[in-house]
Amino acid sequence: MKAWKKTIVILFAKAYNDAKEYVFVLYLEGKRMDTLDELYFTMLKNAADGKVELAPEGADPKIVECLVLPDDGTVVRVKPCLCPPDERHCEDACEWDALKPGGEVGIAVDPKKCVGCQACIDACEMESLKTKKDIIPVVQELHQYDGPVYALVAPAIAGQFGADVTLGKMRATLKALGFTGMLEVAAFADILTLKEALEFDKNIRSENDFQLTSCCCPMWIAMIKKLYHQLLPNVPGSVSPMIAGGRTVKALHPQAKTVFIGPCLAKKAEKNEPDIEGAIDYVLTYQELRDLLTVTNLNPAEMPEDSQPHASTTGISYAYAGGVAAAVKRTLEKLNPDRKIKLATRRADGVPGCKEMINDILAGNRDGNFFEGMGCIGGCVGGPRAIIPKEEGKKQVQAYADAAEFETPMENPYVIGMLKALGFNTVEEFLTKSHLYDRQF
Repeated sequence: MKAWKKTIVILFAKAYNDAKEYVFVLYLEGKRMDTLDELYFTMLKNAADGKVELAPEGADPKIVECLVLPDDGTVVRVKPCLCPPDERHCEDACEWDALKPGGEVGIAVDPKKCVGCQACIDACEMESLKTKKDIIPVVQELHQYDGPVYALVAPAIAGQFGADVTLGKMRATLKALGFTGMLEVAAFADILTLKEALEFDKNIRSENDFQLTSCCCPMWIAMIKKLYHQLLPNVPGSVSPMIAGGRTVKALHPQAKTVFIGPCLAKKAEKNEPDIEGAIDYVLTYQELRDLLTVTNLNPAEMPEDSQPHASTTGISYAYAGGVAAAVKRTLEKLNPDRKIKLATRRADGVPGCKEMINDILAGNRDGNFFEGMGCIGGCVGGPRAIIPKEEGKKQVQAYADAAEFETPMENPYVIGMLKALGFNTVEEFLTKSHLYDRQF
């Protein structure tokens, strides 16, 4: 008999100051089981302590599987859907046609269509859908893998673990957890800024030409690929900074494992797309990293400085809405200051805003020639697994960007040094002769 048939879900309502907190308790063959959160923290603590047996005796095997098996989709069902067929708000909320009736368990998630936007999770009133967590497999790798394991952190990390936690302190923290080293993904945003600026300079030759940025946001690219594919010829064939970082690490260290850490759920789906899979082994959110710090009692604010600045102001600015467009514009002005057709940006954030902008493009109401879309309001700082509010996140990222020693990738010696390690003497030579950062949509 399947596990779902043996599981009874009981819903309790507790009243606190006129508010209700709904608590789901699972019973397996009459025995109360740990809730998902209880089991998650128990298993995470056991993994951090290096134990082989992670789950307590009698734990629901379906939930254990969700917590320890990587690459099982971005959204997972942790218990049967009890909603009537005509009241499945999760299915209505999905823009990607990724949720379908699933027989005895009520609803099924198609991992090939799911982009990890979390709309279904937010709409699920019964909390049957949860985000896939990858932190436990990562901790196991840190204990068991005999090769290097690198953390690649998104620039939105600034301020997420405290206003006084610098990138140097985060590097020391991640090394204390067992990572070989930490790289700033903003450095790879620097290279892709150059790539997009050069693409714009080459392709935009008349007032009728325009370009959609291919960088950064997997929801933006998924929207174009799945809903507005007629615009793909206007999207440069570039990978995201996350994939660029993973490919670079594996080119220089073929045995390395790569772990991206950011505020985004959609990155968990992006890493598995067929044409780019293999660059990133795991994707963690800031909240997953916070959970690991909790069970290990590590406080980043108390760690020593291990400062190795990698990125320029423009690369760091990718973390908030408008940052990509501004970065490409500033870089293009340095590449070709006498260009007659200037880069005119238009941007949108949030799925409705992105759809409105794309519909304007299709209707001929462009009002720009370089278009940036971000799936989350505010950009990456507004990602669903950020720890601090997006307004504070943007403020922290801007302070991080302002403190950068270099304004654009044109002056960034770390970028030049990295490319030389790959066998290229100049950025232009790398971008014209290497396909490491190319992507075919």
